[in-house]
Amino acid sequence: MNAVFFGILTILSLFIFMNLGKIKASKKQMDRDDRINWGSKRRSNVQQNRDGSKIIEGSAEEVDDSAQK
Repeated sequence: MNAVFFGILTILSLFIFMNLGKIKASKKQMDRDDRINWGSKRRSNVQQNRDGSKIIEGSAEEVDDSAQK
């Protein structure tokens, strides 16, 4: 009985999810100045946080302390 109930619940949930997926955002939501550009292919290796600090993406290098002495 549980399998039938959860099967029907799963099918109903998938049906609702597929139908709600067709709803698009309104023009007010789409035409904003601060909208994220998801289509941007080119990325910089430097990102700036909200507090002004910067994060530089790159490869890590091991530092040898004995070479400095």
